[in-house]
Amino acid sequence: MANILLFCIIGYLVGSIPFGYIYAKIFEKIDLREFGSNSTGTTNVFRTGNKKLALITLLSDTLKATILVFLVNFFHSETITMLTGFCCILGHVYPIWLGFKGGKGVATMAGVFLFFSPISTLISVVIWGIAAKLIKISSIASLSFGISFLVLNIIQFVKGVTSLYFLIYSIMVICFIFHTHKTNIKRIINQEEKKL
Repeated sequence: MANILLFCIIGYLVGSIPFGYIYAKIFEKIDLREFGSNSTGTTNVFRTGNKKLALITLLSDTLKATILVFLVNFFHSETITMLTGFCCILGHVYPIWLGFKGGKGVATMAGVFLFFSPISTLISVVIWGIAAKLIKISSIASLSFGISFLVLNIIQFVKGVTSLYFLIYSIMVICFIFHTHKTNIKRIINQEEKKL
């Protein structure tokens, strides 16, 4: 129990590293909390006009999760690894350093999933990219990633490639990501969501 608590705290603190906020502050002299959507995630960094910085933010928020769960899994069980990964996503969305106001958690979720199911994650990233290119609405592209990963994961479960345990875990994570996008979903329904 002590191990679980310890790694949940570690996961949360690693997830709380606000790369987007740090990069924008250093290179663009902008406080993302007072800019655009007020989010510290990749999309809001993209809104600064610095595409390279947005890409670096995307990679940083993804890899912080992938590296973390890789290291934890090396020493501990899959259960502790999954919990650590989820806490990493929580940390990204509710970072302690920024008054619990961070990003939407999509890149960090992708980082966790990349470790557990790399092929499904990469296919979902391609779908995310196509949706972003065609529709030009970040939230729809992000939700497309979650939906496509879930569909692929269900197919893998039916084929016996993935476990029921991971399927339930992925459903829980994706439901949380939909929760972080609840205001975006309302704007999408009302056709008020802004394009990139």
